[in-house]
Amino acid sequence: MPSRHHFRAFMENPDEEKSNAIHSTSGAKDYGFQGALVGGATVYGWVASWIVETLGKQWLNFGWARVRFRQPVYPGNELELVLDDDGTIDVHRDVDDVSCISGQVGQGEAPWLGDIRIPSRRPPESMPDPLPHLTLANAPVGQELRSREVDLSVADAEAYARHKQGETLDCFYGSGALVHPAWIAEQPIHWLHHSYDYGPSIHAESRIQHLCSAEVGQSFCVAGTCRDAYERNGHHYIVNDTEIRDAGGIAIARVQHTAIFRVRNTSG
Repeated sequence: MPSRHHFRAFMENPDEEKSNAIHSTSGAKDYGFQGALVGGATVYGWVASWIVETLGKQWLNFGWARVRFRQPVYPGNELELVLDDDGTIDVHRDVDDVSCISGQVGQGEAPWLGDIRIPSRRPPESMPDPLPHLTLANAPVGQELRSREVDLSVADAEAYARHKQGETLDCFYGSGALVHPAWIAEQPIHWLHHSYDYGPSIHAESRIQHLCSAEVGQSFCVAGTCRDAYERNGHHYIVNDTEIRDAGGIAIARVQHTAIFRVRNTSG
């Protein structure tokens, strides 16, 4: 029997200006959307939380997900997540029954894991000053980008889980709290911003392989390779393969992240 879960999308202060204008009301409307778009990694985090509740914490230790963001999710949307016995995921809006997210989850090794390139560059590097603006012409396809080190303190992790995700699972709080899957899903975004200026942008697809669970309260290194860049229907896309390692150098996740880094303006 399919597992079903209902939840309400939310976002703190959608009317405020954001670094990614797509996540603010006025900025999103400038590009033809109804209102601020809830971030794809945030929505994925709600899905992943239910996966953990359904499959158990072992999914974070060695499990995978592939999700495609098909339609916008707006603050206040009532959503239903359906997780079938075969691992198929569908998230749709109750108001119009439109599918917003589709995908697949599983335990163990993903069938596409070998397709994600493992980076050779390890030591973190500082951001260039100034940051070059990302375009299709200068997209570094086939090249490794600057590695990024990021600290995730216990306090920051708790604030992230509580305020951004509205998380209710105990495993993401307190002593020995685990790194939240939404935090893992969004690291390729910050990693690309470590080498290039770009945006507004939209999360389009993620393949995420958890290799082992990790506790908060340490630093992590994100490294990776630009896989592809292309135009489709007026949008400019970039695909990146990334790996996240903990302070001991152990790989905790590999993520292939697809994003629209230049959004087609449909407002006019």
